[in-house]
Amino acid sequence: MSKLLYLLRPQTSCRAILLVLLTQCVPAQERVPGRTPGCEQYDNTPVTRADLPTEADRQALASCKSENLYFGFDSPADPVKARKCAYIERENRTDATDKVFGASGLLTMIYANGKGASRDFDLALRFACEVEGAEAENSGRFDHLLKLKRDHWTGEDFSLCDDATSGFMDGWCAHIQERFDQMQRQRKLDGILGKWSPADRQGFVELQRSATKFFGASSRNEVDLSGTSRGAFEIGAAASLNDSFVAALESFEKGRLPKFTTAEFRFADAKLNVVYAAIQSTKHDPHMAGTVTPEGIKLAQRAWLAYREAWVQFGSRKYPSVTGDSWRTWLTRERIEMLQPTDAQ
Repeated sequence: MSKLLYLLRPQTSCRAILLVLLTQCVPAQERVPGRTPGCEQYDNTPVTRADLPTEADRQALASCKSENLYFGFDSPADPVKARKCAYIERENRTDATDKVFGASGLLTMIYANGKGASRDFDLALRFACEVEGAEAENSGRFDHLLKLKRDHWTGEDFSLCDDATSGFMDGWCAHIQERFDQMQRQRKLDGILGKWSPADRQGFVELQRSATKFFGASSRNEVDLSGTSRGAFEIGAAASLNDSFVAALESFEKGRLPKFTTAEFRFADAKLNVVYAAIQSTKHDPHMAGTVTPEGIKLAQRAWLAYREAWVQFGSRKYPSVTGDSWRTWLTRERIEMLQPTDAQ
Protein backbone atom coordinates (compact mmCIF):
# COMPACT_ATOMS: atom_id res chain seq x y z
CA MET A 1 0.00 0.00 0.00
CA SER A 2 1.57 3.28 -1.07
CA LYS A 3 1.86 6.09 1.42
CA LEU A 4 0.24 8.90 -0.50
CA LEU A 5 1.19 11.55 1.98
CA TYR A 6 4.89 11.03 1.36
CA LEU A 7 4.27 12.58 -2.04
CA LEU A 8 3.07 15.91 -0.68
CA ARG A 9 5.02 18.85 -2.07
CA PRO A 10 4.48 22.58 -1.59
CA GLN A 11 2.38 24.01 -4.40
CA THR A 12 0.46 27.22 -4.74
CA SER A 13 -3.22 26.61 -4.14
CA CYS A 14 -4.93 30.02 -4.13
CA ARG A 15 -7.76 30.48 -6.60
CA ALA A 16 -7.48 34.18 -7.18
CA ILE A 17 -5.28 37.07 -6.13
CA LEU A 18 -8.09 38.65 -4.11
CA LEU A 19 -8.28 35.56 -1.93
CA VAL A 20 -4.76 36.22 -0.70
CA LEU A 21 -6.17 39.04 1.39
CA LEU A 22 -8.53 36.67 3.14
CA THR A 23 -6.81 33.30 2.95
CA GLN A 24 -3.41 31.74 3.16
CA CYS A 25 -2.07 29.05 0.86
CA VAL A 26 -1.29 25.64 2.25
CA PRO A 27 0.53 22.88 0.38
CA ALA A 28 -1.61 20.91 -2.06
CA GLN A 29 -1.25 17.22 -2.72
CA GLU A 30 0.55 16.10 -5.86
CA ARG A 31 -1.62 14.15 -8.30
CA VAL A 32 -1.26 10.50 -7.40
CA PRO A 33 -2.40 7.55 -9.58
CA GLY A 34 -5.34 5.78 -7.98
CA ARG A 35 -6.66 8.79 -6.11
CA THR A 36 -10.39 8.94 -5.58
CA PRO A 37 -12.04 10.47 -8.65
CA GLY A 38 -13.27 13.95 -7.79
CA CYS A 39 -10.51 14.76 -5.32
CA GLU A 40 -8.82 17.08 -7.80
CA GLN A 41 -11.65 19.61 -7.63
CA TYR A 42 -11.00 20.10 -3.90
CA ASP A 43 -7.19 20.33 -4.00
CA ASN A 44 -7.28 24.11 -4.17
CA THR A 45 -9.98 24.73 -1.60
CA PRO A 46 -8.64 27.73 0.35
CA VAL A 47 -8.14 27.85 4.08
CA THR A 48 -8.99 31.11 5.82
CA ARG A 49 -6.08 32.78 7.50
CA ALA A 50 -7.94 32.77 10.80
CA ASP A 51 -7.89 28.96 10.83
CA LEU A 52 -4.11 28.77 10.56
CA PRO A 53 -1.79 28.91 13.57
CA THR A 54 -0.09 32.19 14.43
CA GLU A 55 3.57 32.42 15.34
CA ALA A 56 2.55 32.47 18.98
CA ASP A 57 0.51 29.29 18.41
CA ARG A 58 3.50 27.61 16.81
CA GLN A 59 5.62 28.32 19.86
CA ALA A 60 2.93 27.27 22.32
CA LEU A 61 2.13 24.09 20.38
CA ALA A 62 5.67 23.17 19.40
CA SER A 63 5.37 19.62 20.74
CA CYS A 64 1.63 19.15 20.36
CA LYS A 65 -0.25 16.03 19.24
CA SER A 66 -3.44 16.86 17.36
CA GLU A 67 -4.91 13.43 18.11
CA ASN A 68 -4.59 13.97 21.86
CA LEU A 69 -6.02 17.49 21.67
CA TYR A 70 -8.99 16.52 19.53
CA PHE A 71 -10.06 13.41 21.42
CA GLY A 72 -9.07 14.62 24.89
CA PHE A 73 -6.32 12.12 25.57
CA ASP A 74 -3.98 13.17 28.39
CA SER A 75 -5.91 16.44 28.91
CA PRO A 76 -9.39 17.86 28.26
CA ALA A 77 -10.33 17.97 24.58
CA ASP A 78 -9.56 21.25 22.82
CA PRO A 79 -10.65 21.08 19.15
CA VAL A 80 -9.41 24.61 18.42
CA LYS A 81 -5.90 23.78 19.54
CA ALA A 82 -6.22 20.45 17.73
CA ARG A 83 -6.92 22.29 14.48
CA LYS A 84 -3.94 24.60 14.90
CA CYS A 85 -1.73 21.68 15.90
CA ALA A 86 -2.85 19.64 12.88
CA TYR A 87 -1.80 22.43 10.52
CA ILE A 88 1.59 22.59 12.22
CA GLU A 89 2.02 18.83 11.92
CA ARG A 90 0.92 18.91 8.30
CA GLU A 91 3.45 21.61 7.46
CA ASN A 92 6.24 19.80 9.26
CA ARG A 93 5.21 16.39 7.88
CA THR A 94 5.80 15.06 11.40
CA ASP A 95 2.47 13.34 11.92
CA ALA A 96 0.67 13.31 8.59
CA THR A 97 2.87 10.77 6.84
CA ASP A 98 2.42 7.69 8.99
CA LYS A 99 -0.86 7.98 10.88
CA VAL A 100 -4.46 7.73 9.75
CA PHE A 101 -5.47 9.99 12.61
CA GLY A 102 -2.66 12.38 11.82
CA ALA A 103 -2.92 15.93 10.59
CA SER A 104 -5.03 15.45 7.47
CA GLY A 105 -7.31 12.93 9.12
CA LEU A 106 -7.94 15.21 12.09
CA LEU A 107 -8.59 18.19 9.81
CA THR A 108 -11.11 16.10 7.88
CA MET A 109 -13.10 15.45 11.05
CA ILE A 110 -12.69 18.99 12.37
CA TYR A 111 -14.22 20.56 9.26
CA ALA A 112 -16.88 17.86 8.76
CA ASN A 113 -18.05 18.08 12.37
CA GLY A 114 -17.62 21.81 12.82
CA LYS A 115 -15.63 21.16 16.00
CA GLY A 116 -12.62 23.44 16.34
CA ALA A 117 -13.50 25.37 13.18
CA SER A 118 -16.56 26.41 11.20
CA ARG A 119 -18.07 23.50 9.33
CA ASP A 120 -16.68 23.35 5.79
CA PHE A 121 -17.34 20.20 3.79
CA ASP A 122 -15.14 21.36 0.91
CA LEU A 123 -12.15 21.51 3.24
CA ALA A 124 -13.18 18.21 4.81
CA LEU A 125 -13.16 16.68 1.34
CA ARG A 126 -9.81 18.23 0.53
CA PHE A 127 -8.13 16.77 3.59
CA ALA A 128 -9.98 13.46 3.28
CA CYS A 129 -8.27 13.04 -0.09
CA GLU A 130 -4.91 13.15 1.71
CA VAL A 131 -5.71 10.35 4.18
CA GLU A 132 -3.97 7.07 3.47
CA GLY A 133 -6.18 4.05 3.02
CA ALA A 134 -7.57 1.37 0.75
CA GLU A 135 -9.04 2.60 -2.53
CA ALA A 136 -12.58 1.48 -1.68
CA GLU A 137 -12.25 2.97 1.77
CA ASN A 138 -11.12 6.36 0.47
CA SER A 139 -13.84 6.36 -2.16
CA GLY A 140 -16.48 5.47 0.43
CA ARG A 141 -15.34 8.26 2.74
CA PHE A 142 -15.35 10.75 -0.12
CA ASP A 143 -18.90 9.78 -1.11
CA HIS A 144 -19.98 9.86 2.52
CA LEU A 145 -18.76 13.43 2.91
CA LEU A 146 -20.42 14.45 -0.33
CA LYS A 147 -23.72 13.09 0.98
CA LEU A 148 -23.31 14.95 4.28
CA LYS A 149 -22.66 18.10 2.29
CA ARG A 150 -25.74 17.60 0.09
CA ASP A 151 -27.90 16.84 3.14
CA HIS A 152 -26.64 19.93 5.01
CA TRP A 153 -25.73 17.63 7.89
CA THR A 154 -25.26 19.41 11.22
CA GLY A 155 -24.07 16.60 13.47
CA GLU A 156 -20.65 16.30 15.08
CA ASP A 157 -19.90 12.61 15.19
CA PHE A 158 -18.39 11.99 11.75
CA SER A 159 -15.34 9.75 12.09
CA LEU A 160 -12.76 8.36 9.73
CA CYS A 161 -13.78 4.97 11.12
CA ASP A 162 -17.29 5.32 9.68
CA ASP A 163 -16.04 4.14 6.30
CA ALA A 164 -13.37 1.66 7.37
CA THR A 165 -13.06 -1.35 5.08
CA SER A 166 -9.43 -2.44 5.55
CA GLY A 167 -7.60 -4.28 8.27
CA PHE A 168 -5.12 -1.40 8.34
CA MET A 169 -7.90 1.03 9.23
CA ASP A 170 -9.40 -1.46 11.69
CA GLY A 171 -6.12 -1.31 13.58
CA TRP A 172 -6.12 2.46 13.81
CA CYS A 173 -9.77 2.58 14.87
CA ALA A 174 -9.08 -0.07 17.52
CA HIS A 175 -6.15 2.05 18.70
CA ILE A 176 -8.39 5.08 19.16
CA GLN A 177 -11.12 3.09 20.90
CA GLU A 178 -8.58 1.49 23.21
CA ARG A 179 -7.30 4.91 24.25
CA PHE A 180 -10.84 5.84 25.30
CA ASP A 181 -11.26 2.52 27.10
CA GLN A 182 -7.91 2.96 28.79
CA MET A 183 -9.03 6.29 30.24
CA GLN A 184 -12.17 4.65 31.61
CA ARG A 185 -10.13 1.83 33.14
CA GLN A 186 -7.76 4.31 34.71
CA ARG A 187 -10.66 6.20 36.29
CA LYS A 188 -11.87 2.94 37.84
CA LEU A 189 -8.37 2.14 39.08
CA ASP A 190 -7.95 5.62 40.51
CA GLY A 191 -11.20 5.17 42.42
CA ILE A 192 -9.94 1.91 43.90
CA LEU A 193 -6.39 3.01 44.64
CA GLY A 194 -7.59 6.25 46.19
CA LYS A 195 -8.92 4.25 49.14
CA TRP A 196 -5.71 2.30 49.66
CA SER A 197 -2.72 2.98 51.86
CA PRO A 198 0.57 4.16 50.33
CA ALA A 199 2.05 0.71 50.99
CA ASP A 200 -0.80 -1.00 49.14
CA ARG A 201 -0.46 1.36 46.20
CA GLN A 202 3.26 0.74 46.03
CA GLY A 203 2.73 -3.01 46.08
CA PHE A 204 0.20 -2.67 43.28
CA VAL A 205 2.83 -1.04 41.07
CA GLU A 206 4.78 -4.31 40.98
CA LEU A 207 1.64 -6.32 40.23
CA GLN A 208 0.65 -3.97 37.44
CA ARG A 209 4.12 -4.17 35.93
CA SER A 210 3.89 -7.96 35.79
CA ALA A 211 0.37 -7.74 34.38
CA THR A 212 1.51 -5.44 31.58
CA LYS A 213 4.31 -7.83 30.62
CA PHE A 214 2.02 -10.85 30.55
CA PHE A 215 -0.82 -9.11 28.71
CA GLY A 216 1.62 -7.91 26.08
CA ALA A 217 3.23 -11.33 25.68
CA SER A 218 -0.15 -13.03 25.41
CA SER A 219 -1.65 -10.61 22.89
CA ARG A 220 1.47 -10.86 20.71
CA ASN A 221 1.94 -14.61 20.88
CA GLU A 222 -1.40 -16.25 21.67
CA VAL A 223 -3.59 -14.52 19.11
CA ASP A 224 -3.53 -15.21 15.38
CA LEU A 225 -2.00 -12.03 13.99
CA SER A 226 -2.02 -13.04 10.35
CA GLY A 227 -3.98 -10.85 7.96
CA THR A 228 -4.37 -7.10 7.71
CA SER A 229 -6.50 -6.82 10.87
CA ARG A 230 -3.69 -8.11 13.08
CA GLY A 231 -3.28 -4.73 14.77
CA ALA A 232 -6.93 -4.69 15.81
CA PHE A 233 -6.71 -8.30 17.04
CA GLU A 234 -3.66 -7.61 19.20
CA ILE A 235 -5.16 -4.46 20.68
CA GLY A 236 -8.45 -6.23 21.35
CA ALA A 237 -6.76 -9.15 23.10
CA ALA A 238 -4.75 -6.90 25.40
CA ALA A 239 -7.82 -4.77 26.10
CA SER A 240 -9.82 -7.83 27.13
CA LEU A 241 -7.11 -8.89 29.58
CA ASN A 242 -6.91 -5.40 31.04
CA ASP A 243 -10.69 -5.23 31.42
CA SER A 244 -10.70 -8.54 33.28
CA PHE A 245 -7.86 -7.35 35.51
CA VAL A 246 -9.78 -4.24 36.61
CA ALA A 247 -13.03 -6.18 36.97
CA ALA A 248 -11.29 -8.65 39.29
CA LEU A 249 -9.99 -5.83 41.48
CA GLU A 250 -13.47 -4.32 41.67
CA SER A 251 -14.88 -7.68 42.70
CA PHE A 252 -12.23 -8.22 45.38
CA GLU A 253 -12.85 -4.77 46.80
CA LYS A 254 -16.50 -5.77 47.26
CA GLY A 255 -15.41 -8.77 49.29
CA ARG A 256 -15.82 -11.41 46.60
CA LEU A 257 -12.42 -13.01 47.14
CA PRO A 258 -11.04 -16.37 45.90
CA LYS A 259 -11.69 -19.27 48.27
CA PHE A 260 -9.90 -22.41 47.21
CA THR A 261 -8.02 -25.17 49.01
CA THR A 262 -4.51 -26.49 48.46
CA ALA A 263 -6.02 -29.67 47.03
CA GLU A 264 -7.97 -27.64 44.49
CA PHE A 265 -4.79 -25.85 43.49
CA ARG A 266 -2.95 -29.14 42.96
CA PHE A 267 -5.77 -30.40 40.76
CA ALA A 268 -5.86 -27.17 38.71
CA ASP A 269 -2.08 -27.09 38.40
CA ALA A 270 -1.98 -30.70 37.19
CA LYS A 271 -4.65 -29.95 34.60
CA LEU A 272 -2.76 -26.87 33.39
CA ASN A 273 0.38 -28.96 32.98
CA VAL A 274 -1.52 -31.43 30.79
CA VAL A 275 -3.00 -28.68 28.63
CA TYR A 276 0.34 -26.91 28.29
CA ALA A 277 2.21 -30.14 27.47
CA ALA A 278 -0.33 -30.89 24.73
CA ILE A 279 0.25 -27.47 23.21
CA GLN A 280 3.98 -27.99 23.21
CA SER A 281 3.69 -31.39 21.56
CA THR A 282 3.75 -31.69 17.79
CA LYS A 283 0.51 -33.70 17.92
CA HIS A 284 -1.48 -30.75 19.19
CA ASP A 285 -3.33 -29.17 16.27
CA PRO A 286 -6.55 -27.43 17.44
CA HIS A 287 -4.84 -24.56 19.24
CA MET A 288 -2.33 -23.68 16.55
CA ALA A 289 -3.63 -21.08 14.14
CA GLY A 290 -1.82 -18.65 11.88
CA THR A 291 0.97 -16.96 13.79
CA VAL A 292 0.35 -18.83 17.06
CA THR A 293 3.18 -21.26 17.82
CA PRO A 294 4.26 -23.43 20.76
CA GLU A 295 7.35 -21.23 21.12
CA GLY A 296 5.22 -18.10 21.36
CA ILE A 297 2.96 -19.67 23.95
CA LYS A 298 6.03 -20.68 25.92
CA LEU A 299 7.11 -17.04 26.08
CA ALA A 300 3.66 -16.00 27.26
CA GLN A 301 3.57 -18.82 29.81
CA ARG A 302 6.79 -17.63 31.40
CA ALA A 303 5.33 -14.14 31.72
CA TRP A 304 2.14 -15.62 33.16
CA LEU A 305 4.02 -17.55 35.85
CA ALA A 306 5.67 -14.32 36.98
CA TYR A 307 2.27 -12.60 36.87
CA ARG A 308 0.70 -15.34 39.02
CA GLU A 309 3.37 -15.03 41.67
CA ALA A 310 3.08 -11.26 41.61
CA TRP A 311 -0.62 -11.66 42.41
CA VAL A 312 0.26 -14.01 45.28
CA GLN A 313 2.71 -11.49 46.70
CA PHE A 314 0.34 -8.57 46.36
CA GLY A 315 -2.79 -10.46 47.39
CA SER A 316 -1.18 -11.86 50.53
CA ARG A 317 -0.49 -8.32 51.74
CA LYS A 318 -3.65 -6.59 50.57
CA TYR A 319 -6.10 -9.41 51.35
CA PRO A 320 -4.39 -11.48 54.10
CA SER A 321 -7.43 -13.72 54.59
CA VAL A 322 -6.77 -15.31 51.17
CA THR A 323 -4.10 -18.01 51.04
CA GLY A 324 -1.40 -18.16 48.40
CA ASP A 325 -2.80 -21.40 46.99
CA SER A 326 -6.22 -19.80 46.71
CA TRP A 327 -4.78 -17.03 44.56
CA ARG A 328 -2.89 -19.59 42.49
CA THR A 329 -6.01 -21.68 41.97
CA TRP A 330 -8.04 -18.72 40.73
CA LEU A 331 -5.32 -17.65 38.29
CA THR A 332 -4.53 -21.20 37.16
CA ARG A 333 -8.16 -21.87 36.30
CA GLU A 334 -8.26 -18.67 34.27
CA ARG A 335 -5.09 -19.69 32.46
CA ILE A 336 -6.56 -23.08 31.59
CA GLU A 337 -9.53 -21.32 29.98
CA MET A 338 -7.13 -19.20 27.93
CA LEU A 339 -5.10 -22.15 26.68
CA GLN A 340 -7.63 -24.92 26.29
CA PRO A 341 -9.66 -25.07 23.07
CA THR A 342 -13.31 -24.26 23.77
CA ASP A 343 -14.55 -27.62 22.51
CA ALA A 344 -12.18 -29.44 24.86
CA GLN A 345 -13.28 -27.76 28.07
